[in-house]
Amino acid sequence: MDTAFKVVRVVGESAGSIEDAAKVALKTSADRVHGLTWIQIADIRANVNEDGEVDRWQVTVDISFKVDGQKD
Repeated sequence: MDTAFKVVRVVGESAGSIEDAAKVALKTSADRVHGLTWIQIADIRANVNEDGEVDRWQVTVDISFKVDGQKD
């Protein structure tokens, strides 16, 4: 069966790690849409503080979900 997907771009941020930032983006989207199928990391950034250390990670992710009304 043919399937169509919608893709949205979201930026997640975390002081912990790149993976945590991606999970923040995914959780935010999962609370608002259903049928999530995959994510693709499009960009990774890090904020450098005054001490020259990374204090926050930002990850831009493309999140895909199945368009409603399609049969499996």
